[in-house]
Amino acid sequence: MTDAAAVAVLGTGPLARRLRNRIMLSPLPIEVVDKPSPGDVTVHEGSAPSGSYLGVATADRPGEVFLDDEAALDYVVALVEHFATSGATSVRVRPPLENEWRSVGSGRLRRKRLRHFRPDDYTWIGVPAIDDDVFDGEAVLRTDDDEIVARIRIAGALDPLDGRYHWAGTAFGDEVRRWKDDRATTVSVSVSGHDAVDARLAEVTPSGAVRVVGVGEPPYPLEDLAV
Repeated sequence: MTDAAAVAVLGTGPLARRLRNRIMLSPLPIEVVDKPSPGDVTVHEGSAPSGSYLGVATADRPGEVFLDDEAALDYVVALVEHFATSGATSVRVRPPLENEWRSVGSGRLRRKRLRHFRPDDYTWIGVPAIDDDVFDGEAVLRTDDDEIVARIRIAGALDPLDGRYHWAGTAFGDEVRRWKDDRATTVSVSVSGHDAVDARLAEVTPSGAVRVVGVGEPPYPLEDLAV
Protein backbone atom coordinates (compact mmCIF):
# COMPACT_ATOMS: atom_id res chain seq x y z
CA MET A 1 0.00 0.00 0.00
CA THR A 2 1.64 3.24 -1.12
CA ASP A 3 1.98 6.13 1.33
CA ALA A 4 -0.07 4.24 3.89
CA ALA A 5 0.23 4.85 7.60
CA ALA A 6 1.26 1.65 9.36
CA VAL A 7 -0.41 0.44 12.54
CA ALA A 8 0.82 -2.61 14.42
CA VAL A 9 -1.91 -4.53 16.22
CA LEU A 10 -0.47 -6.89 18.83
CA GLY A 11 -2.81 -9.55 20.12
CA THR A 12 -4.81 -12.55 19.01
CA GLY A 13 -8.02 -12.07 20.99
CA PRO A 14 -11.44 -10.87 19.81
CA LEU A 15 -10.71 -7.17 20.38
CA ALA A 16 -7.53 -7.31 18.29
CA ARG A 17 -9.40 -9.11 15.52
CA ARG A 18 -12.21 -6.58 15.55
CA LEU A 19 -9.74 -3.70 15.47
CA ARG A 20 -7.91 -5.20 12.50
CA ASN A 21 -11.20 -5.61 10.63
CA ARG A 22 -12.31 -2.05 11.41
CA ILE A 23 -9.00 -0.60 10.21
CA MET A 24 -9.00 -2.67 7.02
CA LEU A 25 -12.54 -1.47 6.27
CA SER A 26 -11.51 2.17 6.72
CA PRO A 27 -11.40 4.21 3.49
CA LEU A 28 -8.15 5.77 4.71
CA PRO A 29 -4.72 4.50 3.61
CA ILE A 30 -3.81 2.45 6.69
CA GLU A 31 -1.78 -0.75 6.66
CA VAL A 32 -2.11 -3.22 9.52
CA VAL A 33 1.19 -4.90 10.37
CA ASP A 34 2.20 -7.53 12.92
CA LYS A 35 5.52 -6.01 13.97
CA PRO A 36 5.99 -2.29 14.65
CA SER A 37 8.68 -0.21 12.96
CA PRO A 38 9.76 3.38 13.67
CA GLY A 39 6.94 5.69 12.64
CA ASP A 40 4.20 3.14 13.33
CA VAL A 41 1.53 3.30 16.00
CA THR A 42 1.31 0.13 18.07
CA VAL A 43 -1.99 -1.01 19.57
CA HIS A 44 -1.70 -3.58 22.36
CA GLU A 45 -4.64 -5.81 23.13
CA GLY A 46 -4.55 -5.61 26.91
CA SER A 47 -4.53 -3.27 29.87
CA ALA A 48 -2.62 -0.02 29.89
CA PRO A 49 -0.17 0.86 32.68
CA SER A 50 -1.81 2.12 35.86
CA GLY A 51 -2.86 5.76 35.67
CA SER A 52 -2.93 5.91 31.88
CA TYR A 53 -5.29 8.39 30.28
CA LEU A 54 -8.68 6.71 29.75
CA GLY A 55 -6.87 3.37 30.05
CA VAL A 56 -5.75 3.97 26.47
CA ALA A 57 -2.46 5.89 26.42
CA THR A 58 0.35 7.04 28.66
CA ALA A 59 2.87 9.81 27.99
CA ASP A 60 5.67 7.52 29.14
CA ARG A 61 5.16 5.30 26.09
CA PRO A 62 4.60 7.48 23.00
CA GLY A 63 3.33 5.72 19.91
CA GLU A 64 1.64 2.99 21.96
CA VAL A 65 -2.10 2.56 22.50
CA PHE A 66 -3.92 0.02 24.66
CA LEU A 67 -7.25 -1.67 24.05
CA ASP A 68 -8.72 -3.86 26.76
CA ASP A 69 -12.49 -3.43 26.48
CA GLU A 70 -15.24 -2.94 23.92
CA ALA A 71 -16.01 0.59 25.15
CA ALA A 72 -12.67 1.88 23.85
CA LEU A 73 -12.83 0.30 20.38
CA ASP A 74 -14.42 3.23 18.50
CA TYR A 75 -12.10 5.65 20.28
CA VAL A 76 -8.98 3.71 19.28
CA VAL A 77 -10.18 3.46 15.68
CA ALA A 78 -10.69 7.24 15.62
CA LEU A 79 -7.20 7.75 17.05
CA VAL A 80 -5.66 5.51 14.41
CA GLU A 81 -7.54 7.28 11.61
CA HIS A 82 -6.44 10.70 12.85
CA PHE A 83 -2.85 9.45 12.96
CA ALA A 84 -3.19 8.32 9.34
CA THR A 85 -4.49 11.68 8.13
CA SER A 86 -2.21 13.90 10.25
CA GLY A 87 1.08 12.81 8.72
CA ALA A 88 2.50 12.32 12.22
CA THR A 89 5.42 10.02 12.94
CA SER A 90 4.17 9.21 16.44
CA VAL A 91 1.60 10.28 18.99
CA ARG A 92 1.73 11.05 22.70
CA VAL A 93 -1.00 11.91 25.18
CA ARG A 94 -0.39 15.32 26.72
CA PRO A 95 1.30 14.82 30.13
CA PRO A 96 -0.72 17.54 31.92
CA LEU A 97 -3.94 15.88 30.78
CA GLU A 98 -2.76 12.47 31.96
CA ASN A 99 -1.72 13.93 35.32
CA GLU A 100 -5.13 15.54 35.70
CA TRP A 101 -6.82 12.25 34.79
CA ARG A 102 -5.00 10.47 37.62
CA SER A 103 -6.74 12.84 40.02
CA VAL A 104 -10.23 13.12 38.55
CA GLY A 105 -10.66 10.00 36.41
CA SER A 106 -13.66 7.77 37.04
CA GLY A 107 -15.55 5.04 35.24
CA ARG A 108 -18.40 7.39 34.39
CA LEU A 109 -16.10 10.11 33.06
CA ARG A 110 -14.14 7.53 31.07
CA ARG A 111 -17.29 6.29 29.34
CA LYS A 112 -18.26 9.88 28.51
CA ARG A 113 -14.88 10.82 27.04
CA LEU A 114 -14.54 7.61 25.07
CA ARG A 115 -17.63 8.59 23.09
CA HIS A 116 -15.82 11.49 21.40
CA PHE A 117 -12.18 11.33 20.35
CA ARG A 118 -10.45 14.70 20.86
CA PRO A 119 -7.25 15.14 18.82
CA ASP A 120 -6.21 18.05 21.05
CA ASP A 121 -5.71 15.59 23.91
CA TYR A 122 -2.61 14.37 22.07
CA THR A 123 0.62 15.70 20.64
CA TRP A 124 1.00 14.57 17.02
CA ILE A 125 4.75 14.20 16.79
CA GLY A 126 6.32 15.26 13.51
CA VAL A 127 3.42 17.48 12.49
CA PRO A 128 4.22 21.20 12.24
CA ALA A 129 2.36 22.85 15.10
CA ILE A 130 2.17 26.28 13.50
CA ASP A 131 -0.83 26.77 11.26
CA ASP A 132 -1.73 30.25 10.08
CA ASP A 133 0.58 31.68 12.76
CA VAL A 134 -1.10 29.67 15.52
CA PHE A 135 1.02 27.43 17.74
CA ASP A 136 -0.71 24.66 19.69
CA GLY A 137 1.58 22.30 21.54
CA GLU A 138 3.77 21.64 24.54
CA ALA A 139 6.11 24.27 25.95
CA VAL A 140 8.44 24.59 28.91
CA LEU A 141 7.42 27.38 31.29
CA ARG A 142 9.78 28.63 33.99
CA THR A 143 9.62 30.97 36.95
CA ASP A 144 12.51 31.83 39.23
CA ASP A 145 12.34 28.56 41.13
CA ASP A 146 10.04 26.23 39.21
CA GLU A 147 9.64 24.64 35.77
CA ILE A 148 6.72 22.82 34.18
CA VAL A 149 5.68 21.42 30.81
CA ALA A 150 2.26 22.64 29.70
CA ARG A 151 0.15 22.92 26.60
CA ILE A 152 -0.08 26.40 25.13
CA ARG A 153 -2.09 27.80 22.25
CA ILE A 154 -0.83 31.18 21.06
CA ALA A 155 -0.87 33.43 18.03
CA GLY A 156 0.62 36.79 17.18
CA ALA A 157 0.97 39.60 14.70
CA LEU A 158 3.25 42.52 13.88
CA ASP A 159 1.84 45.77 15.28
CA PRO A 160 2.24 48.51 12.64
CA LEU A 161 2.12 51.22 15.32
CA ASP A 162 5.14 50.18 17.37
CA GLY A 163 6.78 47.85 14.83
CA ARG A 164 6.98 45.00 17.36
CA TYR A 165 5.55 41.49 17.31
CA HIS A 166 2.79 40.96 19.89
CA TRP A 167 1.66 37.45 20.77
CA ALA A 168 -0.88 36.05 23.19
CA GLY A 169 -2.83 32.93 23.95
CA THR A 170 -3.67 30.41 26.62
CA ALA A 171 -1.66 28.13 28.89
CA PHE A 172 -3.48 25.04 30.10
CA GLY A 173 -3.08 22.84 33.16
CA ASP A 174 -3.41 22.80 36.92
CA GLU A 175 0.22 23.79 37.47
CA VAL A 176 -0.12 26.98 35.44
CA ARG A 177 -3.26 27.84 37.36
CA ARG A 178 -1.40 27.20 40.64
CA TRP A 179 1.30 29.64 39.58
CA LYS A 180 -1.33 32.27 38.82
CA ASP A 181 -3.08 31.66 42.13
CA ASP A 182 0.32 32.10 43.84
CA ARG A 183 0.60 35.52 42.12
CA ALA A 184 3.28 34.56 39.60
CA THR A 185 3.30 37.03 36.72
CA THR A 186 6.62 36.87 34.84
CA VAL A 187 7.58 33.58 33.17
CA SER A 188 9.81 32.38 30.38
CA VAL A 189 8.48 30.16 27.60
CA SER A 190 10.40 27.87 25.25
CA VAL A 191 9.28 25.40 22.60
CA SER A 192 11.19 22.42 21.16
CA GLY A 193 14.62 23.53 22.30
CA HIS A 194 14.34 27.11 21.02
CA ASP A 195 15.61 29.95 23.19
CA ALA A 196 13.30 30.94 26.01
CA VAL A 197 11.46 34.26 25.75
CA ASP A 198 9.85 36.37 28.44
CA ALA A 199 6.09 36.40 28.88
CA ARG A 200 3.46 37.47 31.36
CA LEU A 201 0.65 35.47 32.93
CA ALA A 202 -2.50 37.57 32.65
CA GLU A 203 -6.09 36.81 33.61
CA VAL A 204 -7.69 33.43 34.27
CA THR A 205 -10.10 32.44 31.48
CA PRO A 206 -13.68 31.29 32.17
CA SER A 207 -12.54 27.70 31.55
CA GLY A 208 -9.86 27.96 34.24
CA ALA A 209 -6.87 28.25 31.91
CA VAL A 210 -4.47 31.21 32.07
CA ARG A 211 -3.86 33.90 29.46
CA VAL A 212 -0.19 34.31 28.50
CA VAL A 213 1.08 37.36 26.59
CA GLY A 214 4.39 38.57 25.22
CA VAL A 215 6.01 41.24 23.08
CA GLY A 216 8.91 40.61 20.74
CA GLU A 217 10.14 37.28 19.46
CA PRO A 218 7.59 34.50 20.15
CA PRO A 219 8.63 31.17 21.68
CA TYR A 220 8.13 29.36 18.36
CA PRO A 221 9.90 30.03 15.04
CA LEU A 222 8.17 31.96 12.29
CA GLU A 223 9.64 32.10 8.81
CA ASP A 224 10.85 35.54 7.78
CA LEU A 225 9.67 37.06 11.03
CA ALA A 226 11.06 40.54 11.67
CA VAL A 227 10.91 41.65 15.30
